[in-house]
Amino acid sequence: MRKFDTDVLIKSESVIPIEIVESTKSIGDILLANLPFLLTIFIVISAATVTYRSNRKSVESQNELSRKALEEQADLASKSKAAEHENKISEFRHHWLQEVRDTASNLIQIIHECQYFTMTRNLANDRSKEMNSETSSSQVQSISDDLNESYSNLISKRAEFYKYHSKLCLLFKKDEVETKVLFDTLKVVKTNMGNLDSRCLDDSVISEITEELQVILKEEWEATKDRTWLSNT
Repeated sequence: MRKFDTDVLIKSESVIPIEIVESTKSIGDILLANLPFLLTIFIVISAATVTYRSNRKSVESQNELSRKALEEQADLASKSKAAEHENKISEFRHHWLQEVRDTASNLIQIIHECQYFTMTRNLANDRSKEMNSETSSSQVQSISDDLNESYSNLISKRAEFYKYHSKLCLLFKKDEVETKVLFDTLKVVKTNMGNLDSRCLDDSVISEITEELQVILKEEWEATKDRTWLSNT
């Protein structure tokens, strides 16, 4: 007799009906009977879970690497911009220092020339006062020409003094402590320019101005070197 796993009542054409009823199975039997299928499902789900977690970690890792790369790029860009800014300031300071040197050297030259033409004017004026009836007309003319030329040159050089003095003032901040002695000395030079009592050249005031400028320029140069060194680190 053949067996069928079914709950259906089967009737034969014979006189006596046959009823085959499947025996009741427990949950354990059902699980055991479907174990291969369940294992397959478990393996598939486990593999999918592992793959998902692996992909998620990979994505998170890539995102973290991208974030760090962007932060590094932003940091490098910021440092590069700051370094460029510092370099620009250093270039401006180098240019400024050169402007101070050129202006100061021109100003010292003008001071010397003003002293010279003040001296020659005063000496010519002295000679004119010594003229008398015995002085020849050619001597009178020569003294007059020297006096006029010296005075004209003094006026011209005095204008140049104001030009370079003003430029030097504009290269510094107003009322800086470091430049007080320098500009106080230049103020005395300006006041004494054209002094009728001057009969010689005064090199001491030029030396004083030069020394003060050396101190100022050295301090500014050291500050510029420090700034340049910091911008290159």
